[in-house]
Amino acid sequence: MLGLFGLKVGMTEIYKGDKLIPVSVVLAGPCKVLQIKNKDKDGYYSLKLGFIQTDSKKLNKPLRGVFEKTGLKEYYKIIGEIRVNEELAKKYKVGDVIDIDIFKAGDLIKVTGRTKGRGFSGMIKRWNASRGPMSHGSKHHRKAGSNATSRIGPTRPGKRRPGKYGDETVTIRNLEIVDIIKDKNLLLIKGGVPGANNSLLKIIKLSN
Repeated sequence: MLGLFGLKVGMTEIYKGDKLIPVSVVLAGPCKVLQIKNKDKDGYYSLKLGFIQTDSKKLNKPLRGVFEKTGLKEYYKIIGEIRVNEELAKKYKVGDVIDIDIFKAGDLIKVTGRTKGRGFSGMIKRWNASRGPMSHGSKHHRKAGSNATSRIGPTRPGKRRPGKYGDETVTIRNLEIVDIIKDKNLLLIKGGVPGANNSLLKIIKLSN
């Protein structure tokens, strides 16, 4: 399952025939191969990729050392791994570029990103709970209902309560690539993807 990293640009709508399709626009790659991990040495196969080229002065010493070990005279803002099989691990070498050409329209992908942080949220927003009566005299319009069981007083661990909502790593599978704009490295993905605009996404190809 080959893939790369990208940035969420935003959402728009396109027409396919007479159908209006909501799409997420993602700037995907290009990514450079910095390291190839194998099963004998590392226990699994993967490609370590660099995304968004930057200046070495903007990186700390340990991170600069990672790039200097590769022998490449390039530095990247984002480093991440993509798990692959043995065949793909042997296909690439350090310094190769993986770009949007690995995808085509109609491919199914999974997208991993960090959701928007919504801060401390109540039961209705966080867990889709039902609200109380809104009429005059009610004292629990949007409050949580009963917490404990009938036999024991303390609230049991894991009970759905108000609290921090969002800012979690989420993966959405079986998203379809509707169209590709190759000259701008843009993927048009049907539906929504996790995260705010300009947030980092990992895009993995599911179909061959």
